[in-house]
Amino acid sequence: MATRDQLEESILDAALERILQVGIRRASLDDIARRAGVNRVTIYRRFRVKENLVDAVLRREITRVLAEIGRIMRSEPEVETRIEEALLFIIQQTRTHPLVTQLLDVAPDEAVEFFTVRGEELVNQGIAYIQGVLRYSQEEGLFEKYEVAPVAELLARFTHSLLLTPVGGTNFGDEDLARNYVRAALVPLIKFGIPHSA
Repeated sequence: MATRDQLEESILDAALERILQVGIRRASLDDIARRAGVNRVTIYRRFRVKENLVDAVLRREITRVLAEIGRIMRSEPEVETRIEEALLFIIQQTRTHPLVTQLLDVAPDEAVEFFTVRGEELVNQGIAYIQGVLRYSQEEGLFEKYEVAPVAELLARFTHSLLLTPVGGTNFGDEDLARNYVRAALVPLIKFGIPHSA
């Protein structure tokens, strides 16, 4: 994937800042251009339409979260701890990331629409990433050999559900309850896969 240059990063920074202030619809390209120190034509040359710019902002934030998950997975010595800490980080991000919390504050209807309309993209990106991590871990002998696709989909859908409905059932805002849930339900799922009945 091509790397972004500093100008593009500045545009994405400005777009994210403005989206978090006023929402997606009210974040005009003129406002974003002023904040980035460029003119509107420069943004059009890079992104063509506003929707492409918004998608690029979303992809960059997802990439940042995934990079941190990768760092956690490499830094923890024990397999169970790697899984547990990575999952707790994901749960924490679905509850505290500014694109969730601030967007819900400034434009709640728009936020719900944004995460449902783009839900397919979010879930598919999550599935692809999780499948890659699981397959790599299996090749390294860290996990049992099993079909990774259903597990990856369950985890991606779990995260998306938590994003849309943070309250209900387990209180994931309570760190101890969240950790207990992850240890009991998700760590075994990732280590051993979905059991098949005889």
